[in-house]
This record gives sequence, C-alpha cells and structure tokens, in this order.
Amino acid sequence: MIGLITLGHSPRPDHEEVYDVIAPGVPRTLVGALDVLSCDEARNLEDQQGISPLVCLLSDKTTVEIPLPVLFPYIEHQVEILAAAGTRLAVVLCCGGFPVFNAPLNVLLPGLIMPALVRATYPQGKIGIIVPNQAQESAAIQHWKESGLEVTSAVVSPYEGIGFNQAGERFRRLNADLVAIDCMGFKEEHRDRLKDLCGCPVLLPTTTVARVALEMYESSV
Repeated sequence: MIGLITLGHSPRPDHEEVYDVIAPGVPRTLVGALDVLSCDEARNLEDQQGISPLVCLLSDKTTVEIPLPVLFPYIEHQVEILAAAGTRLAVVLCCGGFPVFNAPLNVLLPGLIMPALVRATYPQGKIGIIVPNQAQESAAIQHWKESGLEVTSAVVSPYEGIGFNQAGERFRRLNADLVAIDCMGFKEEHRDRLKDLCGCPVLLPTTTVARVALEMYESSV
C-alpha cells in the first residue's frame, strides 16, 4: 500500500485524483499531518516569520503557514502510524526541504526528487522555480542551490490564483529552459497555464512524484 501524507487535513480529493489516473488499482491511504488537530489548534501553530513556513490546507478550506521544524513531528507521527499498519511506501505531499525520515519504510520526498531530476536533465540550463508564498522563497532558493542548481524564483499561489502572469513575464525575460513548480498544491490546469505564460516546459511535482511512487511500488510487489 502507498501512504500519502498531506501537510494539513485530509481528505484531499485533488491528490487522490492524481493517483486514480496514474496508479489506478494500487491500494493507498491518505492522511493529514494535522488530522490530530482542529482548525483552531492548527492555526495556533502558524508563524509566517518562522523557519521555512509551509502552506497547509485545513478542512475548512483556509490555509495556515507553519514552520517546517514545527510541522515535522506531526508528519513523522503519521509516518510511524503508516509503518505500523504495514505500509511499505509513503509520499510526503510537499516539496519542502525535509530531513530524511528514520522510519522502517521508504519515504519519498518531492523536495529531493525534483531537484535531482532537473539537475539530471538540465545541468546547465536556466531554471526557474515557483513557490506558493514569499516566505518560502529564500529557503527554496537555498535548497535548490544545495542540490547543485542556481535558480530564479517567482511566487504564485494556487489557492488564491495570483501571481501567474507575473511569473510568466519573469521567466520569459529569463528565457528559462525549464520551470519547476516547487509546491504540491498545484494541479495540471495550473501547469498548463504556466506553460503557456512562461513559454517553456513546466514540471509539475504532483504527477512527477506519483509516477516515481508507482514505479517504486511495482518494483517491490
């Protein structure tokens, strides 16, 4: 079974739909890192000025920005629950720069997969990345730099629908070879819109990582 871990609350039909298409018939479960908290309790963790604040979607459709170090234990708890239930593969549905999990199952981290893929395919390219809020921008640039890539960033919110045109203008001026979306909250419709605006290929982590997860799952069955 594949375990999907979203940062906020479950359910997340948008992520489920991706796996319905890419991994039909593969058993899976989806949990939220903050499922143990109410919306009000989750909001008490918000700190937009903290270290690498990550956008979390709550069950009331609002979002909160919680620093990665604060959020990590909640994700780690869900990883432990999935492992105890016999899950062999988990996917953290976030591109943040998480540390490696010490767990008895494989945990796929989009934040490691995406830079590695881009570095392998465009080692000398002009690379753009898209983050969902300004607070994450500097940490994301540093994370990609540590992965061996110099990148130019732009802020686009998939939840509020803002920043698309500005990102397109920025990456067209850059003459970017590739734009990588550095957030799992984007859908294929967002990627297609950005591809038209940016005038270059746009890599979507939700579908990219789902295909990696399917390959990992099928190779271990």
